Amino acid sequence: MTARAWTGAALLVAAAGWLGGAAPAAAAKKPLPESNLVLLDRALAAAARQLVEAAPLPAGGRVALAKAEDTPLALDVERALLEALTAKRIEVWLVPATAAPAETAAAGRAGAAAAPPEAPRGDETMAELQARQRAQAAAKPEAVFDPGTSGAAAAGAPAGGAAASAAEVDGLPLLSVHPDEARVDYPRLYRSGLFGGMMVERRAITRLSARLLRPQSRAVYWTSAADTSLADHVAKSEVKLLEDPQRAETRGTVPSQSWQKVIEPVLVVVLVVGLVSLFYTNRP
Repeated sequence: MTARAWTGAALLVAAAGWLGGAAPAAAAKKPLPESNLVLLDRALAAAARQLVEAAPLPAGGRVALAKAEDTPLALDVERALLEALTAKRIEVWLVPATAAPAETAAAGRAGAAAAPPEAPRGDETMAELQARQRAQAAAKPEAVFDPGTSGAAAAGAPAGGAAASAAEVDGLPLLSVHPDEARVDYPRLYRSGLFGGMMVERRAITRLSARLLRPQSRAVYWTSAADTSLADHVAKSEVKLLEDPQRAETRGTVPSQSWQKVIEPVLVVVLVVGLVSLFYTNRP
């Protein structure tokens, strides 16, 4: 190989190395993408909006929403539903998910109305009785949003300002929603350009199922499901920074890189260097 061929090949390799290192250097100055939890929240919000739009609930109406379980994912779904319902200006009441049937609740209310004031149990003091009564009162239906005031209402205070009765809540349709699927995964690993850094395709997948129960009878009269998938691309080096170690649904498995993908840039460089040297060698 002549001196000119060596010089041309060296310049080509240097230029390729510079281009390969310029991209990671520029990417290091960019802020981190949104976290996996934020991406998953956006997917849940989109699915919740689909359900609310499809549900036979008129704008400005009222609905009872079954309280979510005390888990992070269930609470995220509940928040997404409340946002979608209040955006449609629907008055929302949170009720226990295991609410008693209307007939049982009505009998209990009638008995409570006829019963005398409750006395302390056994050696229970009056202070302990009052604490137990406060805990029972806290379990009553809770008003979350009142469209008449355009904001969150005080707990237990409906549009009219009076405390809600159990009969009033029994007269509302009951909406129950369950998260069938909610996770973030990484379906693809690839290189951004010939000498670029490794990138990961990131995808948030959610699926919510819902049903509406009739007032009083609590017979199911509407069911539906909605699913959403949001995707973007992040650097492989950022994946662990975007996951939440406390939330399993935000953690996925990055695909392994095959040896063909690792050796591919090397083969391209060797081929280009060979072509350059051949070009300069054949010149007169």
